[in-house]
Amino acid sequence: MATQLEKWLGCYCPLLRGRFDFFRSSNGPQREAWHQGLALAGGRFWMRVRGGHDLRRIVGPAPEWKPSSSDVLVGRSDGHDAAVTTFPWVGHAVGAEYRYGLSVVGAAGVSDPAGASVVRAAFDENGELMGPAPNVVGALAVEPLSSGRFALRWTYDETDQEAAPTAFHVYNDVGSFGTVHYEVVVATVVYHLRRGYFDWTSEAFADGSRVTWAVRAAGTAGTEGPASPTALGVAVAALPGPPQGLRVTAAED
Repeated sequence: MATQLEKWLGCYCPLLRGRFDFFRSSNGPQREAWHQGLALAGGRFWMRVRGGHDLRRIVGPAPEWKPSSSDVLVGRSDGHDAAVTTFPWVGHAVGAEYRYGLSVVGAAGVSDPAGASVVRAAFDENGELMGPAPNVVGALAVEPLSSGRFALRWTYDETDQEAAPTAFHVYNDVGSFGTVHYEVVVATVVYHLRRGYFDWTSEAFADGSRVTWAVRAAGTAGTEGPASPTALGVAVAALPGPPQGLRVTAAED
């Protein structure tokens, strides 16, 4: 009967040797951040023969992000039933937003980051973890009307949303020269499930006014989703017509 060591040498050792050769190659470190077949903690190494999970993250909004082996590793587990937490040295900045991806690691460190589950974590100005947020608003378009007003139109897709929105918040850059004022909600538009397209019409602006617009979806807990790409519009206000019946008369001082 084969011993456990013989089984290991027959099953895992060839695979690990191949991964070591890859890791030592000239282009290995650029393509793989660390050796998945080994785990490091407190200066000690051991084989991840039981598999586990890898937790990676990126900073900033990236709804379509899928983790890869080149992304920063911020947590791990040894064994599929173990809890996964971030390493003690991993911090979170106030007001920052992160994307975390959790991928399964098989025997001897074989993993598929492309099939990872991704979640979003955002922190407010007090450093508190914010609740789940709706998706980003898409296809924002601004149409100037002849009255000097703007007609805004946008879309919302519920697919894979963390939380359903209750309304949309409209913002612009009035008074801030191209920088959208996200501290001031210009208008609130009610959300309707699966409507797809939403619209809103602004108040009148002076002819030639350049206004930049943005929209965010707001969830039940007050958490807003990422801002839409901004859209610029130039107001077109109808000027008064020429005076009629002009007459000139002489007058004495």
